[in-house]
Amino acid sequence: MASDGRSDLVVRLIQFISSLMVGVTLVLAPWTPLWENHPALGTSLTLREILLAPWFRGAVSGLGLVNLAAAALDLTHILFRRARH
Repeated sequence: MASDGRSDLVVRLIQFISSLMVGVTLVLAPWTPLWENHPALGTSLTLREILLAPWFRGAVSGLGLVNLAAAALDLTHILFRRARH
């Protein structure tokens, strides 16, 4: 049973790290020059207008906040699980 506990912990750590990285990226990226200078923006004027619109950038950042909330939940599970054992 000890190996099951370790594998659960490893899975939670991987989920935490990936959710944290994706969340931070999605929250910050739409507001950086990297977003504004992306090569895909040169392919279509309509696509450019949508991707640079504040509402779209906000929606992408909102998805990042969802990922950060998931990371916080995973971290809570990790910390409280560790405190119980």
